[in-house]
Amino acid sequence: MALVCHHQSEAISFVGRLKCVLDIRSVEGCVDAIKKATKGDSRGLDKQCCDAISGLTNDCLPIIFSGGPAIGLLVKAACTHKFDDVN
Repeated sequence: MALVCHHQSEAISFVGRLKCVLDIRSVEGCVDAIKKATKGDSRGLDKQCCDAISGLTNDCLPIIFSGGPAIGLLVKAACTHKFDDVN
């Protein structure tokens, strides 16, 4: 069964989803650092990875953080705590 959304507000396009993933994958080690950070270990989050994470739109959060957007917000907060100038 496939879920089809007809409103832009309900779904991000395939190209948009791909961009979300590529933005994170373009930073070496970032995917692994994110996996660890979702389990409470933020030591692997470096400046480049945090910059990529902070650049994610809210539409990207549930794509990158499949456990829910709240997990994405927690990882973003870990980056902010680690690097004060990261938004």
